[in-house]
Amino acid sequence: MEKRNTKQAILDEALGLFSVHGYDGVSVKDIANAVGIKDSSLYKHFKSKNEIFETLLDGMNKRFEQTVTFYRLPQGDIEKVYRQYGENDLDWLKKAVDAIFLFFVEDAYAVKFLHLLMIEQYKNNDAARMFEEWFIDGALSFQTALFDKMMQEGYFRRANPRAAATQFYGPILLLVLMYNSKPERRGEALDLLHRHIEEFANNYHISHGE
Repeated sequence: MEKRNTKQAILDEALGLFSVHGYDGVSVKDIANAVGIKDSSLYKHFKSKNEIFETLLDGMNKRFEQTVTFYRLPQGDIEKVYRQYGENDLDWLKKAVDAIFLFFVEDAYAVKFLHLLMIEQYKNNDAARMFEEWFIDGALSFQTALFDKMMQEGYFRRANPRAAATQFYGPILLLVLMYNSKPERRGEALDLLHRHIEEFANNYHISHGE
């Protein structure tokens, strides 16, 4: 039990330090000192600083998947999920977007992870790939494919799906960057988020079969 707690403490302290100083700005000694152990004790749990970093990346993936599963958000193949987005009402869509938005804005691990990726994306290939996957092309590619299918099936009016995806996702990413680590402004953030979703729905959404 003690080893497991120490290992988690190493990860927690490393993430906190990386999110402020970047990967290169933190040494194994810095992490060990923050945990309150010797360098040699840290190496009993992780072979290197890079292994700590890789473990943090893996942890973020798992944490996000847990959030998606907890809120029962549609995931997987576009052919299987587009109907849920098309046939559920606007309140459902707001709640679905809220879950992801609040994860990146209020979850302490996710907030620090975002800061880490923003610092490291120009210096670390894994961080750059993860930032692109999580916050840029990965998100836009999913939205583009989803909107394209919804346009084909008559849930959305016809338009350029990539442009529509950018119009939908761009303001959400901006709000994440504006409001992360600011839980006291949750009401303001959600109000802007919901107004954006309503405006987007007014521009694109049509009832199935119209």
